[in-house]
Amino acid sequence: MRMLFFILLYGAAFSLNAQVKDSVLIGEWDLIKIIDNFTGDEIPPAKKKSDFQYYISFQEDSLVKFNLEVNKCRNSYVLPQKNQIKFLYYAECTEICCDKDFSALLNYEECTSYYIKNNTVLVLVSDDRIYYFNRKGA
Repeated sequence: MRMLFFILLYGAAFSLNAQVKDSVLIGEWDLIKIIDNFTGDEIPPAKKKSDFQYYISFQEDSLVKFNLEVNKCRNSYVLPQKNQIKFLYYAECTEICCDKDFSALLNYEECTSYYIKNNTVLVLVSDDRIYYFNRKGA
C-alpha cells in the first residue's frame, strides 16, 4: 500500500512539473505590430534606424531573448498547457537606462497565451496588448 501511495505521489509531482513542448515556437520572430486592448489602436514598432528590428527569440532550453531600442533582454518561460505561456521572471536586461517610450510597451512577461498561424505568425496575448510577430526569414 505504501509503495502505491509513493508511486501516485511521484506521478502527481511529475505532472505538476510537466510542460507542453512546441517546436514551432522555437526560433526568432520579428515584431510587426501591437494592438492596444483598451483602445483597439494599432501601434507600429518605433524604429531608431530604418533597418532596426525588434525581435523575440524562443530557445529550446526555455530561454527567451528579445531587444529594446538599446537593451538586449532575456527571461525564462514555460508552456503549462497548449497555447499558454508563462514568463518566469521580470526581464533581465543589459542596462537600466537608455530605452525610449516604445520599449515600455514591450512587457512580454505579462503575456499569458500565444498562437501561431501557418507557422509564420506568432501572436502573444496579455490583458493590455496583443503582439504580432513574423517568423524571421519567412
